[in-house]
Amino acid sequence: MKWMTIVICLFLAIGLALTVEQPLINTYDVKILMFFEDIRTASFNELFYFFTEIGSIKFLLLLAIIVTVFLLMKKCYLESFFVMFTFWGVRGANYMLKEWFERERPSFNALIEVGDYSFPSGHTMNSIAFIGFLLYLFVRILKVGIKHRLLWLFLTLIIVILIAVSRVYLGVHYLTDVVAGACYGVLYLFLIIYLYQFASALIQKNGT
Repeated sequence: MKWMTIVICLFLAIGLALTVEQPLINTYDVKILMFFEDIRTASFNELFYFFTEIGSIKFLLLLAIIVTVFLLMKKCYLESFFVMFTFWGVRGANYMLKEWFERERPSFNALIEVGDYSFPSGHTMNSIAFIGFLLYLFVRILKVGIKHRLLWLFLTLIIVILIAVSRVYLGVHYLTDVVAGACYGVLYLFLIIYLYQFASALIQKNGT
């Protein structure tokens, strides 16, 4: 399952990177953007403002600091390092990808103002990688049962999906930006988990 997810995300990430500027892709991107613009309501606006804020640096940085302090108090030094490494690392990776592709943001009726480039979606990529890693640590450290794992996985998926959808709804990203952000976020998450497991095993080996 893990390797299938990695292969699918890698395939989609490469495919979108090669075709994102193609006229057919842009046509469907615009149509989807217009669909979300047509269904806007005051209630939907508040809902997606809320979830886009959850995916912002203001919220995620505060969460990273709180979790890091908690882990340091529990003397989980490796975990605290990887929390911050994940937070800043994925943001750096997203910045480099945006600068590489230089895709302009939608020029339609956006509900918020955002700078920098559009592809891939930073909110989506950052949220999946960072919140996903927090979920992984939560399950690993607390050793929760399978039922609770599925519950927390479901809640995490709902949150990151709503963050991703909020970016299209608010008019600051195309759907392909969000899909690419999700793919890159998942790939980065698996990389971070692998590095964490490798470092953890190395420390245990040297400590025994």
